[in-house]
Amino acid sequence: MNQAQAILDQTIAELRRLRPALRKLTIAGDLRGSCELVSDLRLVAVDPKAAAVTAETFGPLTLHTCPADLFGVALLHATGSEIHVGQLADAARRRRLTLGADGLRAGARRVSTPGEADVYAALGLPLIPPELREGTDEIALGRNGALPKLVTMKDLRGVLHVHTDFSDGVNTLEEMAEAARARGFAYLGVADHSQSAHYAGGLRLDVIGVQREMIDALNRRYRGGFRILKGIESDILADGALDYPPDILERFDFIVASVHSRFRLGREEQTKRILAAVVNPFTTILGHLTGRQLLRRPGYDVDVEAILKACAAHGVAVEINANPWRLELDWRWHRMALGLGCMLSINPDAHSIAELDLLKWGVAVARKGGVPKERVLNAMSLGQIRHQLDARRGLREGPPRTTRRPRAARPSG
Repeated sequence: MNQAQAILDQTIAELRRLRPALRKLTIAGDLRGSCELVSDLRLVAVDPKAAAVTAETFGPLTLHTCPADLFGVALLHATGSEIHVGQLADAARRRRLTLGADGLRAGARRVSTPGEADVYAALGLPLIPPELREGTDEIALGRNGALPKLVTMKDLRGVLHVHTDFSDGVNTLEEMAEAARARGFAYLGVADHSQSAHYAGGLRLDVIGVQREMIDALNRRYRGGFRILKGIESDILADGALDYPPDILERFDFIVASVHSRFRLGREEQTKRILAAVVNPFTTILGHLTGRQLLRRPGYDVDVEAILKACAAHGVAVEINANPWRLELDWRWHRMALGLGCMLSINPDAHSIAELDLLKWGVAVARKGGVPKERVLNAMSLGQIRHQLDARRGLREGPPRTTRRPRAARPSG
């Protein structure tokens, strides 16, 4: 997604230089629909000289140009999906209208549609967000006034799951905190790698104390205007245990539990492993649930439904990892997660200041899954999330059976 964005941004800049008469240059295609893999690069623009919708191809990219009164239809068709647009065409026929790539017509008369909302309104529908246009039930939801109010970047109040140079991050703790503050966030949840992650400089017990002291000093300096939350990304070991003893885990504000090794365990064993981590009362967030890396490796085979049910039952938030190579929990599972009662946490898994901005891709994927801000952990205010984390700590009833000191773990990449 981020590579497609860069290509399209560069193309828009070039078109504005070479063809200044074009107006309303807008990204369409897979990227506008927040597809996790983008193969269809499209732009739509108004050309004051155009009499109809036309398409020009530049390598892998298509530019659609149109007169101003056809912009809504042109953008709708260039965005897709084909199934959604076909369903809208069916809805148009029921109203004795014709919807095609050349416009919306009532008999021979062309209906003016300068915006997509004009197309939907002519069909008796509200504007359906591009991310939801997958041809499932979004038209029925729109007709019944039941479309979800999707989360936006502005809804996020803090950042969780970031790494610093204490483990495998590039920037210091203070640099990451200042970068989060500069972006308007109220809190930063540091979650460096844990001690089993030798390949990533995971934190030894003595280093945890050093980091805590530094966090406390910075929090005193911020005087309540911003807060660093003390977290760890704790490896889920082969038997489902987290890799610190309870007296260490209880010192953290939150814990992201993640699998970083033994990807080839069988479905039943891998699922059992993750379920053991989910029921662990120290676990706050389940990180990158299947470990997939898009175009690199598939996720490990697990019973996602069973894991989501456990997360809902035990109050564990499910991560939407915003790294463009991950983008999971896959958006196709979001509705089930919401239906079960899961909270979701949109996390950048940032290893540098620049990667804080990956949050936008997590938001895009969350929107595609129909996620509202009320179900996003880091859409909570600082006061709310501190109360939430304190409440989780209050639910702990003694040390969990699945927490122990780790054996040596092999690097997994």
